Amino acid sequence: MRFRTEIDYYELLQVHPRASQEMIKKAYRTLMGEMRGHPDLGGDVERAKLINEAYTVLGDVDLRRAYDRTRAGRAPASGGFPGPADGELERLAGWARKVALSVAVVVAALALARVLRSPALDLADLLAMIVLLMRIWSQVSLPGRA
Repeated sequence: MRFRTEIDYYELLQVHPRASQEMIKKAYRTLMGEMRGHPDLGGDVERAKLINEAYTVLGDVDLRRAYDRTRAGRAPASGGFPGPADGELERLAGWARKVALSVAVVVAALALARVLRSPALDLADLLAMIVLLMRIWSQVSLPGRA
């Protein structure tokens, strides 16, 4: 059976895309039985056909996998909202991680200087902190760079 990519079967069955097969089956039975979706119970024939189609696709593991692949291929990378691409967000997260580690080193050095009752770091401590920061920046790689 072929499926229609323009229809969101998950939304139609009111389940999350990561829902288990049991959950999909329960949702289908609920919509068709208890919610009076079946035409014999007074439901709309066209809606019942769509619900059956959704259950046929999502109930079959192979068809669901194929549907998810085509759905992922047509879905916007940022969830439909305009903004930076995922790669750019990963790069920003990498920079944020480096800055956070650098701030942690500086705060730790200042706390150590305060504990030792030294009002200022001497040259050796400053050089050691710069070496440590350079090491952190070289070891924490940005996504997308090997």
